[in-house]
Amino acid sequence: MNLKALPKIDLHLHLDGAIRVATIAELGEELGIRLPTYDAKELAKFVQVDRDCRSLTDFLKRFEVFYPILPFAQTQERIAYELCEDCARDNVIYFEARFAPALCTSPKFTMEDAIVAALEGFRRGQRDFGVRCGTILCCYRSVSVRENVETVKLAHKYRGQGVVGIDLAGDENKFPAAPHAEAFALARKLEIPITIHAGEGNSPENIREAVFTHGATRIGHGVSLQHDPELLKAVRDRGTVFEICLTSNLQTCTVPSVQAHPFRKFLDEKLRVTLNTDDPAISNITLTDEFELAVREFRLKPAEVRGLLLNAAQAVFGEVSLQRDLTERFTHLKFG
Repeated sequence: MNLKALPKIDLHLHLDGAIRVATIAELGEELGIRLPTYDAKELAKFVQVDRDCRSLTDFLKRFEVFYPILPFAQTQERIAYELCEDCARDNVIYFEARFAPALCTSPKFTMEDAIVAALEGFRRGQRDFGVRCGTILCCYRSVSVRENVETVKLAHKYRGQGVVGIDLAGDENKFPAAPHAEAFALARKLEIPITIHAGEGNSPENIREAVFTHGATRIGHGVSLQHDPELLKAVRDRGTVFEICLTSNLQTCTVPSVQAHPFRKFLDEKLRVTLNTDDPAISNITLTDEFELAVREFRLKPAEVRGLLLNAAQAVFGEVSLQRDLTERFTHLKFG
């Protein structure tokens, strides 16, 4: 299989985790933001992790280097535009990029400012590079309930302009989802699709809460589901979709090795599984890399690869017509 040439879908992709190293360096210099270095090659050592990374702390601290460049319109618009180009280069025909507006603010730059700028970047990128995409706004576990409710309201406001869903991100081991129930009750009331990061830590109960309390139809990661057979059956019967990110799970030490990842178990149990990049620039990967890793380590057959793509097509948060078009494309896909 020529996986690079294969059309693909990425449903779990963080906008700030997809920022090019060269762009960080250029924007840092333009905006007068202090960085460890403005040489892109040297800066990569500070903002990227390699495949041998085994520390969650080490992974997360990479973001701290460039967070100061985020609360600017030129940053949000540029990184959204460039992500469209990068996805087109990897033959990703549709993606849903997510970010937390609450993490992109300053006294002079609001959450809405960040959303408007990112949507403009995606609008231009889709036009120029021939890809399609949707935007998911992340509520964040460690910020106030008020900010997360405001995030949901903004998702509703911009729903027809590119925003397609809501997420809950952040450290689930330190910050439970329960305090933010109000935000997700509002999302359900407004009929905004919900995905939630859950089960990346050790507790499958976080997956149960996300699905059966907060209304998530998709789960980011969900690795700990392997420890609860009853819950696995329940979410399988419900049709919950799992956004799997193999390399990210390795680098954050969610699993000790790729062989220990429950990906194959989930496939065999007939869960609705998809493959995604999570933070491609930080992890220094593409979606093609993820598929190559999965095919190699789990001996995927062409029918299983098609199944992953069909799962993604049917799980997009975009319009029903988009789901139908993507599903049709992958149903008739020929493997070279």
